[in-house]
Amino acid sequence: MSATLTDELLSATGQHCHRYDFVTRMESEADAHGWARIGMVLDGTGALLEDGEGWYQHEAEALRAQSNWAAACRIMGDAAGVCGTLWDATGDGIMYDADSFLASDAARRIADALAGYPLLDDEDHSEREHAAMVEEIEGSPVGLPDGVDGEDVLRELDFPSPGEITMTMIEDALSGMGYAQCSDCDEWLTPMDARPGEPLCRDCALAESCPPVHWTSATLAGGSGWTTGEPLTAVLRPYLDGYATRQGAAYRDDVRAIVRGSAEGYSAVYGRAA
Repeated sequence: MSATLTDELLSATGQHCHRYDFVTRMESEADAHGWARIGMVLDGTGALLEDGEGWYQHEAEALRAQSNWAAACRIMGDAAGVCGTLWDATGDGIMYDADSFLASDAARRIADALAGYPLLDDEDHSEREHAAMVEEIEGSPVGLPDGVDGEDVLRELDFPSPGEITMTMIEDALSGMGYAQCSDCDEWLTPMDARPGEPLCRDCALAESCPPVHWTSATLAGGSGWTTGEPLTAVLRPYLDGYATRQGAAYRDDVRAIVRGSAEGYSAVYGRAA
């Protein structure tokens, strides 16, 4: 048996495909399905409908193709039965038995719909865009605060587009939600009240309390180069467990004042007992 291609498919092949190899594959597919003629669903521009899994210049194009592919498969399934009977989906596109009125009519309706409007299912496309942008936010180098997810940030953005959400946009959204970034690292904090100064997370507040760095010659006995003391954990714990916890952040000026005012800190900073 030698299958033939519809005129529409031959035209699309001549414009968009490597003709000989493609035609040979389509004839083989048709023979395998027992079809005398084979057609493929077009996208409204005369090209084959794509599944959106290949390379695209912009993520929005891929999402549109993925949505239209899924919708086209539903339309073909509703009209011509399960995939693999009167129609089938392969890496080349959605093919169908061109001698079947049900399959041919469904393919025509898909192409006609896309010729007048870029989407077959607005709701499906909107859901895919939303999910893609949430994933984009949550996959960003910007670490989100505890209890905040991509959905929360997305609600703060004005008309974003997939593939175009920047770190600056996410950071601005978090700031608008009342979060502040630690002055020394990337952790986002939740200050209860706005106040001047540099907010710090707990770890960075402890690091701030370390005595100054000293140089000891590595060539002398016991020398070890650059050294620093241990954080003054005991000195800072009441502040960190109290005010800083209630406020949602520690502050550099507070830490320095506490260190200066403590006997341990005074000794570490000035080299003598208070």
